[in-house]
Order: sequence, then structure tokens, then C-alpha cells
Amino acid sequence: MEAENAMTTARKHKSFLRDRRGVAAVEFGLIAPVLLVMLIGVVEVTRAVSIDRRFGQVTAMVADLLAREERVDAATVEGIYGIVEHVMGVWGTDTLKLHIYPVRASTNDANDVYVYAAKQNRPSYGPDATSPKDVCQRYTGLTTNLLAQQGMAIIVEGEYGYSPLLANGILGSSTWRDKAVLSPRTGCVSFEPENTAPQPDCIPSPGCE
Repeated sequence: MEAENAMTTARKHKSFLRDRRGVAAVEFGLIAPVLLVMLIGVVEVTRAVSIDRRFGQVTAMVADLLAREERVDAATVEGIYGIVEHVMGVWGTDTLKLHIYPVRASTNDANDVYVYAAKQNRPSYGPDATSPKDVCQRYTGLTTNLLAQQGMAIIVEGEYGYSPLLANGILGSSTWRDKAVLSPRTGCVSFEPENTAPQPDCIPSPGCE
């Protein structure tokens, strides 16, 4: 009797070991979290790359459009900003900020660079955004000797607050920054309104040096 019970038990054990029912479900349960993480990663990376490209494109575009002009006022700047929303498209502009710095190198020192236009003539883009630098304040973010003495440039600095779409609790938010530096096509871009006296050399009055 005991021998028969032992044989029965052994047969049951062998039958259990040969039983493959449910293996696929177990394997899927093990692999599914990995696949889900990979899917989220692909979505986030694709989204981040797309936003970053649009962000860089917007910063360069604003600088390029300004550098083409001879005279720009606040209304012209706001008109250029209207294009920004179309370029960003579905990614939105809720966390986008843009600051414009028209700069000039001093007469005696090419590395002494200052902003030559007042804030009100070059409004910033974005919610509650205002330029950190007013006329005659020094700008120190350029490469050494990038400008010649009395040389000028249009600088656009951008900020974008990026937040993950699906992995917000894992990756966290971050602030991206970009900068575009262009030389004015006409040698000088005046940010004074049309009804003011012409400033062909974009020299503030009183002077900044």
C-alpha cells in the first residue's frame, strides 16, 4: 500500500513538472513591467527631443528676425512673438520665456559689453517675464573677444520649463536654457520708436561708457 502511494505521489510530481499551463501568463507578468518602462522611456525621450528642437528653433528665429531689421519697437517685437506660438505648436508656450539683449562693445575694450536699449522697447516673452538687464547694464555671457570694439550683436536668451508627461514622479521637472547670438545685418538695430530721432550708431544718450 505504501509503495503504491509512493508511486502515485511520484506520478503526480512528474505530471506537475510537465504541466506548462500558465507559463505564458507568468512570463508576461515578469516582462510586462520592463516593457512598460521602455514604452514610457521612448515616449518621454521622443517628446523631449521634439520640444528641445522647437525651443532651439524659436530662440534662433527671434534673433534672426531682429537682426534683419534696422529699427524695431515694442510693437514689432510683439509681432515677432506671435510667430513663436505657431512654431512651438502643440508643445505650447506656457513655460517659455525669451529675453532680448541688443549689446554693444565699448570703444576702448571689446570685452566691456553693455546693453544699449531700454527694457520697454524690447519686451520679454512669457508669463510675467521681464528683461533682467536694462540699458547700460553690462552683459557678461559672451565669448572673450567675440565682438570688435564698438561691435554690436543681438542676443536672445530662452528658458523653457520642461515637465515629463508620463514619468513626472520619477524624472522631475527641469529648466532648459538656450542662447542665440547674431550680428545685425545692417550693422545696427535701433530699438527706439519711429517718432524719435534716428540713432544710426545705436549709442544710448546719455552714454554708457
